[in-house]
Amino acid sequence: MDWSNVTASELLDALREAEWNTPPRSPKEFFAKFTPPKTAAKWQSRLKCNVYYYRTNYFIIMVLALLLAFYRNPWALFSIGLMCFAMLCTNDSFATSFSDRVTRLIKKVNPQLAAKLRNAGNSNLNLAPSRKSSRVSVLGFPRVYVVLILTTVSLALIYFSSALWTVSFYSGITFGVILSHASMRTPNLKARLASAREEFRAVWRGYNDYTI
Repeated sequence: MDWSNVTASELLDALREAEWNTPPRSPKEFFAKFTPPKTAAKWQSRLKCNVYYYRTNYFIIMVLALLLAFYRNPWALFSIGLMCFAMLCTNDSFATSFSDRVTRLIKKVNPQLAAKLRNAGNSNLNLAPSRKSSRVSVLGFPRVYVVLILTTVSLALIYFSSALWTVSFYSGITFGVILSHASMRTPNLKARLASAREEFRAVWRGYNDYTI
């Protein structure tokens, strides 16, 4: 896959549709080989490839940095966790998997409530537009409203907990570490094969949409 031709919006779409429940790459692979890119074009291609391939590792780094920053401020920690959860809900796979797991847990306690949640989710699928991502629901509620409410609440908590400066400071350090790793880590064969596999999946999904 030629990552130099992939735009930022296409990379974000790929991250949104990617599987986030896969285990992170091992430390041996994560810190295997570092070389500086020779050209700006190769740097951009390497950056996009590594961000996609090591997405789980980078997310763990972000979470650990935020935990370290706010271990003395529970409300700030809760607000950041809520924001991360809202971001994860924009991923189709995570939103569907989370809803299914929570619904199964609720079914053990209250089967009637679980049935109502499932019926509400099915009704949202029938009433929503034809686009797949717009039909995703979280516990029976349209995902767009869930993400909007969670984001609003988390932003309010971040502000009132006096965590804005801390978030900016530690986020800057975290993104600097991620940017340095993604820029210097030489893509290995596994990353290239994973990129080619995702490219094939994207083409196959487009072919299915066209034939349908």
